[in-house]
Amino acid sequence: MSAQTSPPVPPPDFANIDGRRLACWSSGSGSPTVVLETGLGAESAEWQPVQAALDHRFRVFRYDRAGRGASEAASGPRDAVAIIDDLAKLLNAARMPAPWLLVGHSYGGLLMRLFAQRFRAQTCGLVLVEAMHEAQFDAFGPAFVEPTADDSPALTSMRALWRGGWRDARTTPEGIDFPASFRAARAVDTPGALGDLPVAVLVATSFEHSPFFAAQRRADLQRQWETMQASFCALSSRAELIRVPQSEHFVQRDAPQAIVDAIEGVARRAV
Repeated sequence: MSAQTSPPVPPPDFANIDGRRLACWSSGSGSPTVVLETGLGAESAEWQPVQAALDHRFRVFRYDRAGRGASEAASGPRDAVAIIDDLAKLLNAARMPAPWLLVGHSYGGLLMRLFAQRFRAQTCGLVLVEAMHEAQFDAFGPAFVEPTADDSPALTSMRALWRGGWRDARTTPEGIDFPASFRAARAVDTPGALGDLPVAVLVATSFEHSPFFAAQRRADLQRQWETMQASFCALSSRAELIRVPQSEHFVQRDAPQAIVDAIEGVARRAV
């Protein structure tokens, strides 16, 4: 499967969650139910190639968080705990049966770590794709290239977020409270927290070729990123680290088959 051949996106279903309409898509049948959680820089539609590649074997579910895509916004800042509360209610409203095999990209990886620990009995596996680490902004924010008059809007926006904007919920369309989210993650990201849950941790070359950082620093930053990702393997006695060298941060765009393979591998180990 290539990143260029994206299946058409079907219209969503909607569920009322605490007075807000959230959009969701489900397809396929079978067990487990694969739950796809998005990061910050992409809409859930970017999971469509992964969803289409899996729904011949599994039931697959994705959704737009409040304030994203086709879903209505929530009021006020929201942290990871509030967001996974939404997801739990949405899975129930959409009648998505457990066991759940959870997949999270970037900020979605932080969400799915929390979700897996809260609903460990209903969770049969976890796939983390370039998952957000609680220390990443402090570690990498100072490494961004200094501003110039030629900076692209993308670079300007990213640098502002990573160099301190993340502390202000108004910097994201969803109004995400990152400090509270990180406190919640630190409380549960402890060695062995997920017992023997099958876990796959996918790490791509996010920093190796990034124009946001000076060329001479990229290799060292990549090593730091891989160390952060590898730390998630301590959550379970049955975790594996999978490198995806052909991809940058958005693996669902660059190498969706790597995610499909990881999900299928975790599903086999979960039996």
